[in-house]
Amino acid sequence: MSDLTLQDLIKLEEPNADSLCIKATRHVMKGRGWDGFDDLIRFDDELLSVFSGNMTADKYKDTDIVLNFVAMPKSKALFRGAFINHGRISFNQAKKYYSGYSAYQNYLKSITDVYYGNKKYKRPPPLSKQLFYKLEQSQLLETYRNRLVIDWGKSQTYVQKKLDKEVIEIYPKGFVSIFPGWDKVHLSHQELKEIINNPYGNKDWYEYLSRHSGVYVIFDSSSGLQYVGSASGGNGIWSRWEGYARTGHNGNKALKALAKMNSEFANNFTYSLHHVFPRTVSRNDVLRYESLLKSKLGSRAFGLNEN
Repeated sequence: MSDLTLQDLIKLEEPNADSLCIKATRHVMKGRGWDGFDDLIRFDDELLSVFSGNMTADKYKDTDIVLNFVAMPKSKALFRGAFINHGRISFNQAKKYYSGYSAYQNYLKSITDVYYGNKKYKRPPPLSKQLFYKLEQSQLLETYRNRLVIDWGKSQTYVQKKLDKEVIEIYPKGFVSIFPGWDKVHLSHQELKEIINNPYGNKDWYEYLSRHSGVYVIFDSSSGLQYVGSASGGNGIWSRWEGYARTGHNGNKALKALAKMNSEFANNFTYSLHHVFPRTVSRNDVLRYESLLKSKLGSRAFGLNEN
């Protein structure tokens, strides 16, 4: 019996697949000057749409459907969604059509020394000089969105008509990532929200965080400031981080002040663990480690801690 392929899944859902021009694109941004962009398009559908609908060359000519993948380690690729291609549109039309246009433009203004294809640019080429397509979200393979992992193969060509790519894995619904070990935890706010909102799809995260107390750091990339906190009792770290996922500030005075200045403040946060303990460790012991870390990082004098 042959291996299940991407093409097999497409034909199961689209009987007329052979009559359509379907292309797959794999976005590989890491190490090419697009700092943090892989994480952004992993969760932001609006940003992914405008980014996918923008090309420096006419790669989507005569294409009916575009399948979008983001790069994973080695040659793996995660399916992010399918788009119906309605053809080329003007730059001005694209600005109005894509709700993620402003966010994409602001991101491009922040980066230098970037690669587009095999060409390196000191600054990204102006969007007004690039090609845009009107891409509309398709329901094709919708049940596999953010879950399907394929082997892209050895070719580094980022837009391909080759669809007989092996299916490696299909993650549970809501899956974000495998728990990497407490000392390697480094989550964006969007990742944290997805994990907290989908405990069944991220069981190893739930099991570990709910069974441990700990001391953690929230880093605000917009200011460079840090907040040190701790969690003990109940469902441990999971319960405390659930509050941040829901509100961004979890009732903390200094973080609530950030919310008044910028409603999207929490999108600048990353979360990491610095000490973990079994829940049998006393709350006072956890608080002592929290206080020590505040002193080490200077987060009272130069951070977001007020006590």
